[in-house]
Amino acid sequence: MKSLIVKILLTLNTLIIIAMLMTGFAYVLDPRTWSYLAIAGYAFPFFSLANVAFTVVWAVVRKRCLLLPFVGFVACYVPMNKFFPLNLGKDAPEGSLKVMTFNTEQLGAKWEYTNDENVQVRRNMLKYIADCDCDVACLQEVCVNKWVTMDIDSIIRPAMPYIEAKEWCGNKMMILSKHPITKCERIAYESEGNFTYAFYLDVEGRELIVVNNHLETNHFSVEEKANIGRMVKGGMEREEMHEKSRFVLRKLVDAATIRAPQADAVATFISMHAGRRMIVCGDFNDIPLSYANSTIAGNLTDCYTATANGPGFTYNKNGMLVRIDNIMCSPEFTPYACHVDKTCTDSDHYPMISWIKE
Repeated sequence: MKSLIVKILLTLNTLIIIAMLMTGFAYVLDPRTWSYLAIAGYAFPFFSLANVAFTVVWAVVRKRCLLLPFVGFVACYVPMNKFFPLNLGKDAPEGSLKVMTFNTEQLGAKWEYTNDENVQVRRNMLKYIADCDCDVACLQEVCVNKWVTMDIDSIIRPAMPYIEAKEWCGNKMMILSKHPITKCERIAYESEGNFTYAFYLDVEGRELIVVNNHLETNHFSVEEKANIGRMVKGGMEREEMHEKSRFVLRKLVDAATIRAPQADAVATFISMHAGRRMIVCGDFNDIPLSYANSTIAGNLTDCYTATANGPGFTYNKNGMLVRIDNIMCSPEFTPYACHVDKTCTDSDHYPMISWIKE
């Protein structure tokens, strides 16, 4: 009887490892061709947890079988490292550039620019950014109007005097810098409200290209996000859960399909400027195990994967805990101490901060 149980467990563990491989490396698949298979990376953490559970099971049932889940983790080292990196911490050396990316959710405006509560949230966020004392801060989803401009001039500009705001189809992004911005250009791709800009900075006489991204969103409405939160917390009946799950998956596929050519355009720009000092950051609206992320990353160094620990969730609302914001740098740089700062809670994203040094 025990022999039969062991065989069943071995079979299940093997199937789990196969599922880890299929979901962990799904990022190589183009969603324009592979549809649902290309977004399978969302399931990788669950299969990984199942493999962890099997290590406990084998420790109790048959210790020599512990090799099997271990082999699974070794085979999936690359996706494991993308999703859950583990690194020894190193302090940033003197002279490093401090970089931030932050989706500000309209700086807390909620479209009511003079509401007392929103004004306080906006000023708190701007003060947080100023206090971080970064060399470069890339912001996405920034409302820009006369009230915001006055607050930026009084709170941000003394520390970061070089500021450039760009708009595309109603969406706005901004770069804040201690160093002069010499020019900027939009990286062209089709989108109804998302875009990418390359900003050229003069850092002590040397050019630094900073690419700020806000790739295609998943287009979930407020109600749909709330429904996802209910799904995550188990607050739905089985039939409704099935229906909503299919709807969410369809939306994820549709958005990933739109993001694919956007990622291709950004990757082409990076390739055309190979050999030049570059930082690529922003809200990718996709997980580390995705076509968009891996396509843009290319030969860049993912600062979080290279220096941080744990999953590092940057989106934090409605139970959708995912890392969709990134800081990457060209091979000329070495990143240090990249982390997600969860002390700033005024947006639906946490800011990500990293140091880089040539």
